[in-house]
Amino acid sequence: MPRLGVASLSALLLLTGIAHAEDCIDVQSTAAAADFKPCDEFEPQLDLNAALAERAQSADAQATDSVPWIATDTSDLPATFSTSDSGVSVRTSLGTWRDYNAKSASATVAQPEFGSAVNSFDLPKAPVAAKTPIDVWSNLDVNGFDGSRDQSTRAGVGADYTLNKAAVVGVSVEHGDARSALVPGIEQDQKASAYMTLQATPLLSLDARTEWQSGNAEFAEASGAAERGAFLLAPKLNKSFQLDDGTTLSPFLTYQREFDLSASHRDGVDPTLDAMQSAGAGITYSKPDSYSLSVTADVDNFGGAEDQKSLSSRFQLSVPLSK
Repeated sequence: MPRLGVASLSALLLLTGIAHAEDCIDVQSTAAAADFKPCDEFEPQLDLNAALAERAQSADAQATDSVPWIATDTSDLPATFSTSDSGVSVRTSLGTWRDYNAKSASATVAQPEFGSAVNSFDLPKAPVAAKTPIDVWSNLDVNGFDGSRDQSTRAGVGADYTLNKAAVVGVSVEHGDARSALVPGIEQDQKASAYMTLQATPLLSLDARTEWQSGNAEFAEASGAAERGAFLLAPKLNKSFQLDDGTTLSPFLTYQREFDLSASHRDGVDPTLDAMQSAGAGITYSKPDSYSLSVTADVDNFGGAEDQKSLSSRFQLSVPLSK
């Protein structure tokens, strides 16, 4: 019996070795007997450290996609946030809220888990909000609150009416507070405006605006009059170039001519209208639904005396605060 058990165990080991070696048979062999090769030659080689390092590099490359940090983590606030070297501005409107609500109501579909079956189906369409030609907006500007001695805030509300794709008319009212290092007290003013924007050609747009402004004693001391009126005409040349990555590059030229219509000027010695002129140039780099960067340089009062001319520049970043 012991001999029979040893013989059976030996036969079992032999059959196991043959079954294991059967996976390693060299089918290219032409010899009469099967040509066996060690299975180690066919084992896949996997470098786990190299795979993890490659995955980390791929994640870093996706995170760094030339999008500013401020545009990578937007919150649920349907508004446009703009910052410049002197202050910040926030603007929102009924049209912005309408687009935001339509996007929030759009159906979302969760991705299936790995290895699970994918069933094809038609997505429900997002609700279409009725668009009206009237859009009500509000805007808040804050300047100089970075340690500067000159600080100001201005809040406004207005309504735009779209006549067609090329023309928009509107009205607005504003209230402003300003603190200056040169003028004691707080300057307060109220401004009412009526304006029109016309896209005359694909390259040329035209802004026309009439303003009526009044303020307190500090405002009168700083501006020279307690009340003032003006008419502004501002044509703009703008050309957009679409880049391969979907971004847009838009250089532009601006010109503004302001006519003084205030009663104090009409009662002066010279009854003709004063014309204050300014011109500028700049470029805007924008990525749709993400951000836009704008750099502008302006020459103010270039038509006046040498001591009245001034050169200014502005850098502005605009980010839509909505997902």
